[in-house]
Amino acid sequence: MIHSDRIGSFECDESSLLHFADGLLGFEHASDFAVVGADDEGIYFWLQSAEDPALAFLAVVPGLFYPEYEPDLPDLDVESLGLTQPADAHVLCIVTIGDDGITANLLGPVVINVKTRAARQVVLGEQRWSVHAPLDGSLCSS
Repeated sequence: MIHSDRIGSFECDESSLLHFADGLLGFEHASDFAVVGADDEGIYFWLQSAEDPALAFLAVVPGLFYPEYEPDLPDLDVESLGLTQPADAHVLCIVTIGDDGITANLLGPVVINVKTRAARQVVLGEQRWSVHAPLDGSLCSS
């Protein structure tokens, strides 16, 4: 059972938790997170800490807003996650809701190995991506 100040309590099997060996940037103490859908379309998700009920992040599937977004992961991160092929990786970006609107951190995506549930927040070397990329509400169609 996971308790969340934002979304209430819910059951989550340990095998479905994401494990961040190094935590998230600025929250290194929290290593296990549940991914919980935040909308019916599968665009937004909550990353809810299994250890801290007050710690939850809203995340988005970035390719739905930025179809050209294909982060080039550093070799160290690929190795740390145990990724052997691109299809094993799933990418989410943490969302910020502020006075200037809703933005996504494209420079520091959360990368998940879908086979092992290992996850890591990666800092990309490509400065073309922003930590405050606007999400204007319009989805890009493929």
